[in-house]
Amino acid sequence: MSIFNRYIRIGVASTIALGTAFAASACGLGGDSSSASSGSGTSDTVNIGVIYPKTGQYAEYGKLFEEGFNLAIEKVNADGGVGGKKLGLKYFDTQSDPKQDAAVAPKLVADKSIIAVVGDYASPASSAASPIFQQAGLVHYGFNNSAPTFTDTGDHVWTPQIGQDAYQKANADVVATKAKKISVVYLENDWGKQAYEYFKEEAKKNGTQIVYESSYLADSTDLSPILIPARDAKPDAVVDIGYGPDGALVLNTLRDKLGYTGSFFGGQETKEFLDLAGDNADGTIITGSFSATGTKDAKAQQFVKDFKAKYGNNPGNFEVTAYQAIIDLAHAANKTEPTRDGIQKALQTVTDFPLYQGNGGTFTFNQKTRRADSIKPILLIVKDGKFVQYEA
Repeated sequence: MSIFNRYIRIGVASTIALGTAFAASACGLGGDSSSASSGSGTSDTVNIGVIYPKTGQYAEYGKLFEEGFNLAIEKVNADGGVGGKKLGLKYFDTQSDPKQDAAVAPKLVADKSIIAVVGDYASPASSAASPIFQQAGLVHYGFNNSAPTFTDTGDHVWTPQIGQDAYQKANADVVATKAKKISVVYLENDWGKQAYEYFKEEAKKNGTQIVYESSYLADSTDLSPILIPARDAKPDAVVDIGYGPDGALVLNTLRDKLGYTGSFFGGQETKEFLDLAGDNADGTIITGSFSATGTKDAKAQQFVKDFKAKYGNNPGNFEVTAYQAIIDLAHAANKTEPTRDGIQKALQTVTDFPLYQGNGGTFTFNQKTRRADSIKPILLIVKDGKFVQYEA
């Protein structure tokens, strides 16, 4: 996609312009080592670099990631670390902004204690940093990056995240069980447009008629102008392809302002979405990758138990993918060695990465796409203010 190519060019340009001197400087970005699990950079510690939104409009996701990351680090080190060394985290707040990702990436490259990088939240932001990590031979593990083009940068860019092609096929298929005519609204960014194209393609195959469509900006505060015609098209369901906060805005506008009472598909599995949408969220169906109450996998059940003991609530999709990212890389380091080359070698050769999502078990990477083809989406529905697994 053109915007991804533009972000990749941003990353390459940043590498050339900033150079090694900038990489070694403080640069005024990231480097947040406030977590007790952050590495010290000593010879008995190796670190995973984290690029993520601690602040800014996506800070809710950064908080969920931190919970998963920190719990995983505790487990890894309690189990003996990696190759006889302690595993740490070095956090870098990018606000999931492409320019900040490209600017901070050289700093991670220059830190030789960092053996791999995880993040960012948004695929466009991650893709701005990927060329810099690729050029340096540093694995970029985009655990949350569902854009199918994410790994196109090169052989050091990997993700176990389910692609939007798979997510939107599942989304369109469950919508087809509830509706013949639908109105669709989606985020006006590259992720939203790409996801909607996948959704539209599958909806057409299913014979689902899209009677109205419109995009909207992520910072919109009043969506009535696009949702009035969406309602007036008399759809059987309204589908929102976006994130959590905007999904709540779409839903609340439909229910509270416009009197729409039909089916709704959209939002994300976060406390923020549930809090913002309130009672309006009941019955909402989304695609996801994990159900804390529905998983039958023993290690996933133990993860849920440990997470609830530490944080007081069940984990969701974002927490489990962050947790699994650290467990994956620790597993890789212990299968080979806790070095940059060791991580890359393991991702190319190891066939039993522990899987917490979906039905659990283990997974391996498709070496051509550097994605985990065996991880499949599941469906979630809001009941009594909570997301639970849904069977269509």
